[in-house]
Amino acid sequence: MGSQFAQRLTQPHLPALDGLRAVAVSVVIAYHLGFPISGDLGVTGFFVLSGFLITRLLLAELDKTGGIDLGRFYLRRSARIFPAYFAFLAGSALLDAVRGEPWPGQLVLAGALYAVNYYNAFHGHEGPIAHAWSLAVEEQFYLLWPLGLLLLWRLPRPWIGPALGTLVLGSMAWRSWCFLGLGLGPQYVYNAFETRMDALALGCLLAVLLRQDRWCRVAEGLAPGAGWPLLTIALVGLSRGLGSRPYHYAVGFTVDAALLALLMTQLLVLAGRPGWAWLDWGPMRWLGRISYPLYLWHLLGTGLGRRLPGPESLQALAGILVSIGLAAASWYLIERPVLRLRGPAPAQDAKSQAEPG
Repeated sequence: MGSQFAQRLTQPHLPALDGLRAVAVSVVIAYHLGFPISGDLGVTGFFVLSGFLITRLLLAELDKTGGIDLGRFYLRRSARIFPAYFAFLAGSALLDAVRGEPWPGQLVLAGALYAVNYYNAFHGHEGPIAHAWSLAVEEQFYLLWPLGLLLLWRLPRPWIGPALGTLVLGSMAWRSWCFLGLGLGPQYVYNAFETRMDALALGCLLAVLLRQDRWCRVAEGLAPGAGWPLLTIALVGLSRGLGSRPYHYAVGFTVDAALLALLMTQLLVLAGRPGWAWLDWGPMRWLGRISYPLYLWHLLGTGLGRRLPGPESLQALAGILVSIGLAAASWYLIERPVLRLRGPAPAQDAKSQAEPG
């Protein structure tokens, strides 16, 4: 690899991505606070980011060893994800039980088995842990993708990209058929893994393409100046604001994910330059680091904020501060101690930047 951007991609920790995680979780929180913004764009951004970083991690291992240590991969993912998730699950269930609102057995089972996405698909997107649907999609991706990549690795290298492109289009086509042909409705196509995996696959495809210097040069050409990401953001807004309901639930999710993948690429190219250096400011990186527990606890935190007296603006601010406090407690008391117990991470362990929200 010869380009400056290609050299940057060889670093274990990529600039701007922690800041992007902070932006993604902020979009979700703003939506749940009632702001006129599409909250699922934040989740889609997490999907693209996770697909990119996890694939980058796995490809580095394949380059080095010729294989993937599946046991080690699943152990590290479990150590990173499970403690905070099950603490959130237990705390939320206990709180609701004390309030006299015990969870139905099906919801308990769905939460414990990372199947909230399919629970939502058939029961509606309501309840205290409805937002955990995206974590279920992520966990199903972690379970399946290393095996899928091992199979794709047996193909001639130039065919891996087209295979992933086919997977993206296949997911989009299946979602379109489910919504337009089978009439399954928004709650299914919004939550199910097979109808949302196109965003994850786009992130995987981006990781594969950016291993090649010619695609890195293409990426640099897509961000010749600091204003270009603003154009991409405007296109995302057009896709969401002007697209019809059938467009949104059929091809729109894929268009949005592709544009967010483009935005992420542009910001990687422009990292540290005037106009986008704020993504690497200390507070933004810290928020990105705690974005996983912040996503877990934000509904409880904002709900507590709404119970306080005063104007809605102060309630929203209080809810944000409570959410950040809960997330910080989770990070410092649960997640970081567990990460220390599991030992030092490998140089290419991108999970520190990839945890979903």
